[in-house]
Amino acid sequence: MTRKTLISTIAAATLTLSSAWAQPGQGPGMEGQHTMKMHKKHAKKGKRGMRSIFLIQHGLPHYSKILMTMWDDPKLALSSEQKSKLEAVRNRTMQQVKEIAPQVKKLTREIVKESRSGAKAESLSQKVDTLASLKAKATKAQLQCIEETRTILTPKQLEYVHEHLKQMRKKHRKHG
Repeated sequence: MTRKTLISTIAAATLTLSSAWAQPGQGPGMEGQHTMKMHKKHAKKGKRGMRSIFLIQHGLPHYSKILMTMWDDPKLALSSEQKSKLEAVRNRTMQQVKEIAPQVKKLTREIVKESRSGAKAESLSQKVDTLASLKAKATKAQLQCIEETRTILTPKQLEYVHEHLKQMRKKHRKHG
C-alpha cells in the first residue's frame, strides 16, 4: 500500500469514526469540516498517485518534459547536436514508458476491483508483484533518462535548468 493510499484510508477511517462519535442531532463543527477538507485533499492526492507508473512519484526531475518547454530558450542555448541527442533520449524513454503504462493501469484497476470485491491479499500477491516490477522498470527508464540528459547538458546548462525547476516549484507552491 502506498503512503498516499494509506493516508487516504486513515483519513477516511477518521472521518467515519468522527461521524460515529458525533452526538445525534448535531451537525459537524469546525473540527468535522476540517477533517472533511483533509480527507478530500488526501483523496485527491492519492488518486493522482494511483495514475503514476513510477515508483518514485516526487523528487526526480523530469528533464525531458522541462527541456521541451525550454527548448529554444536563448539562456539555455542548446546546440543542434544537443537537441538531437536529447530528442533521441526522450523518444527512447517515452517508448519504454508508453509500453509499460497500459499494463500498469490495467493491473492497478484489476487489483483495486478484486480487492473491493473481497479478494484475499494472497490471491492478489502475484498481480502486486507484477505491478511492482513494471513500476520499477518504468522508474529505471526514468533514471536512465536523467543520467543521459546530464551527460548531454553542460554544467552551466544543468544549473540553469535546476534554477528553472526551483522557480517552477516555488510558483506551484504559491498557487498550489
